[in-house]
Amino acid sequence: MRRNLNIESGEITLEEIPNADWSIILTNGKYTSLVLYNGTGHSFYEHPTFNSIIKWAPRMNSQLGRFIYIKDILTEENWCINLPKVYEFNSWKACFGIGYLKIESLKNKIYCEITYFVPIDKDLEYWFVKIRNESGGRKNLKVFSAVELSLGNLCSSIFDPYYQELFIKTWINEQTLFATNNLWDKIVFFSSEPTPESFDCLKSAFIGNGTVELPQAVKEGWCFESIASGREAIFSFQHDIQIENDDEKEILIALGVLNERTKAEAKIEVAKNDFEKMLSFYRDELFEKGVKIKTPDENINVFVNKWNKYQNLIYFYWGGHSASSHTSASDSIKYKDLAQSIIGILPINHNFCKERLIYLFKLQFSNGKTFDSFNLLNNFTTHSDQTDNPLWLCIATFEYLKETGDFKVLEENLNYYDSDETNSIYEHLKKGIDFVLSQRGDHQLIFEKLSNERIESTLTSLILLYVLNEWIKLNEFLGIEVEKYKIERENLKNAINKHCYEEYKKLNNAGWFIRGFMKDGEKIGSYFSKEGKIHLEPQIWAVLSDACDKNRKIKCLNSVIEFLESTYGFLLLDPAYTTPDDKLGIINRLIAGERENASFSITANAWAIMAFSTFSDIFKEKSFEIYTKLLPLKFLNDKRYKAEPFVYPEYICGKDSPHFGEASFTWLTSSSVWMFKSFLEYICGIKPDYDGIYITHPVFPAEWNEIYVKRVYRNCVYEFNYKKTGEFYIKLDAQRLTDNRLPACGCGKVHQVEIFF
Repeated sequence: MRRNLNIESGEITLEEIPNADWSIILTNGKYTSLVLYNGTGHSFYEHPTFNSIIKWAPRMNSQLGRFIYIKDILTEENWCINLPKVYEFNSWKACFGIGYLKIESLKNKIYCEITYFVPIDKDLEYWFVKIRNESGGRKNLKVFSAVELSLGNLCSSIFDPYYQELFIKTWINEQTLFATNNLWDKIVFFSSEPTPESFDCLKSAFIGNGTVELPQAVKEGWCFESIASGREAIFSFQHDIQIENDDEKEILIALGVLNERTKAEAKIEVAKNDFEKMLSFYRDELFEKGVKIKTPDENINVFVNKWNKYQNLIYFYWGGHSASSHTSASDSIKYKDLAQSIIGILPINHNFCKERLIYLFKLQFSNGKTFDSFNLLNNFTTHSDQTDNPLWLCIATFEYLKETGDFKVLEENLNYYDSDETNSIYEHLKKGIDFVLSQRGDHQLIFEKLSNERIESTLTSLILLYVLNEWIKLNEFLGIEVEKYKIERENLKNAINKHCYEEYKKLNNAGWFIRGFMKDGEKIGSYFSKEGKIHLEPQIWAVLSDACDKNRKIKCLNSVIEFLESTYGFLLLDPAYTTPDDKLGIINRLIAGERENASFSITANAWAIMAFSTFSDIFKEKSFEIYTKLLPLKFLNDKRYKAEPFVYPEYICGKDSPHFGEASFTWLTSSSVWMFKSFLEYICGIKPDYDGIYITHPVFPAEWNEIYVKRVYRNCVYEFNYKKTGEFYIKLDAQRLTDNRLPACGCGKVHQVEIFF
């Protein structure tokens, strides 16, 4: 086996060259490194496009990555540790850990290990290099470190490099290299311990008549001490190492941004301490805090306790930004991504969330709408009338209130993006709902924008219905009468059922909700549609929003199983679109089976898990079946899957794609948030609400008899112990409950909860 999982640490070892670029994101929320399996990738400070440090773009392989080259003086052999596709190694592997990437190699009896990580409180990245001599005699080695710089705007450095370079300058001071761009207000540095013998800052000097794979400097054994002024900038050091047999030498490289919390220095003992501090942070603030599970399935334990949490944190920091291995040129972030990212981090550590929530409210207009996307550095936004964004803001707020009980936040007064007028967060929520209610078409459904067209959307209407249910429930809890919204809810519910639900005699009376109506009244997602006859999300949200009676809900879910279930869960729609139609926007121009056009969307499948679990008496283990089908660790040795098997992708290519089974767009996706929520709240049945935690019947497989979940909630620790008995009831601190609610007492104690099922 060439790919292995360490159950205890969660580390994934790759002992082969993958058929796709596996990556890991290392970040403290300010300084971020995207590191591919071989050390290449991107680094930036606070913004991936405007404050880019390392020059890199997906599928462009002409840049110097975070490379370590070795020259053996005795044999005159040269190689680069980071290029297993170019050089033959006796052994080579990449180890993906929480917060780090480690590359280990053995060539010519020289063992080399590089560990890349970002400390939690400094704006830099470390490359910690260990070299061990296993040759049987003394070795004289020359070690080169090199990286290509972007320095400011990543797009300009890629698409207009010759002009961009005219503003770049580099210099050396006390054996530390510095660089900046005269159009940029940052200075980056490159430092090492021990101090280097030589350096280069000019790419053309370092590469010479060599190549990126084997630069001239490496062939000759020294750098040329070049300075980059108005030309392509790199950082490179050359170190000389004399190493006895069985001895080990260490080299530390620090690349970072010079600022008040980051010094231009590299000290090995400090870096070792920073590494332990980073591991402790993830252990104490992520793995041990908030939620911890123990089930009979070790893969699920490792994934939920470690990798799913880690991905949620990365997504919280950067949302759907361009800090990923599949895109590098976007300068904005989706509003809905930042809103949904709150949901994934709340059960782990809600202290991160209040500031983010307030920030999102400040990007709301006085009429209740929000922007679709914006820039995190200067809040520059793109105008949009997209109606679902205010709904995700509402949902994130409801989830925050359920988790924290911080109802006083509703009284906080905030201004709007376009006005100095201030209103309470409660009023902000109301304005958001009112704005969406005002965006209706002829069938009284809510508009949704597809490219340049607006359709009447069943899906957006169902999400609004869900929000109205929660809004009414919240107000009832607060003792506020909202009769207006009860009427709006009933009117919307009636419109959805009247215009959007269809049953088909030719399909044995199967029934489902259509996707919506085009501007000319043509239906989308009907049996009579030429393509895209049934869509997944309206069926799922019809259940989650309580849009219809039980009979219709069950028919919708049965239709999902019959017409959309396939190898990796449920397809987004079927059959796939193959004929371009401008009325439908970009969806039917995508290749069939890709992304929105009939792929397996992981987020939509997480919603499906939530919906099916509400009818576990009918659909039995269907929720758990879908969850395990999509567990990334299941694909550890699946070569067709391609993507990293330790984080959720956005989607898996559908049956109509020539790349069926290939996962795409990992790391920065809401998939991780909703899968985390679906497991804890719907498979385990632990649902926070405004007045406490509600326990529903768990949806575990038949062979699971005992399960443990630790859940921190409003200053208390609840230890849930599940026992299979055939009868569903709950004991709280040894006392049998008459209902399924655990009150939010906030006493600060540990409570024992026994769930018999």
